[in-house]
Amino acid sequence: MILRDARTADVGFVVGLVPRFVENGIAGGHTRDEVIEGTSRVLREALQHPQRGDVFLIAEEEGGEPAGFVYAVTHRDFFTGERYAHVSEIAAARSGAGVGGALMDAVERWSRDHGYRMVTLNVVDDNAPAQRFYERRGYELGHRHYVKRL
Repeated sequence: MILRDARTADVGFVVGLVPRFVENGIAGGHTRDEVIEGTSRVLREALQHPQRGDVFLIAEEEGGEPAGFVYAVTHRDFFTGERYAHVSEIAAARSGAGVGGALMDAVERWSRDHGYRMVTLNVVDDNAPAQRFYERRGYELGHRHYVKRL
């Protein structure tokens, strides 16, 4: 597995994986189409106009075939003001191949290299496989996000 910085040319691969984000539930208050369209828009923008403090990596198989991606942004902690990495999106072309673990290792390494002491991410309540994956990696529930559509 090879990890490299994402490039604008990766947009087709990245956007092609976006439907995976709705396979195991949808973020409260949103439709499947809103999640897919919004996520695709944000990821295209991140590829076309990279922001300082963000990391966008592509995992490739030995032959150069893209296998997954991770996009993380830098935030400040509400309570302490310290910077931390938030994994905005992560996806693998196929589950169980070690791609997600390699991408999370890379984000954690990147975070430590930047002096960050925390990595956060969101998982919808219905996505039990993702919850188990992150819990095995030492992540724990920090809070619940409630939504009321008006």
